[in-house]
Amino acid sequence: MKSIIGERGQIVIPKQIRDKLGLERGTILEVETTGDDNLIVLRPMGKKRKDWREWIGTFEGEGLIREYLKEKKKEKAKESKWKK
Repeated sequence: MKSIIGERGQIVIPKQIRDKLGLERGTILEVETTGDDNLIVLRPMGKKRKDWREWIGTFEGEGLIREYLKEKKKEKAKESKWKK
């Protein structure tokens, strides 16, 4: 199988190989070369990097932002009530 190096140095691993090895988006690969044969070796590290969507809600302080937005909404409602 062949793959072309893209503009930013990226390559596409053919679907057959991804399926066979269980590779999916975010899988970390170790990349090395062999001196003898000029080969590039890609070795799955077995751990998947989290997609950014998986981090939502894991950081401390998210509740503070929600509280702040609720507070601002209440203030705005009070202001519009007094203007009537």
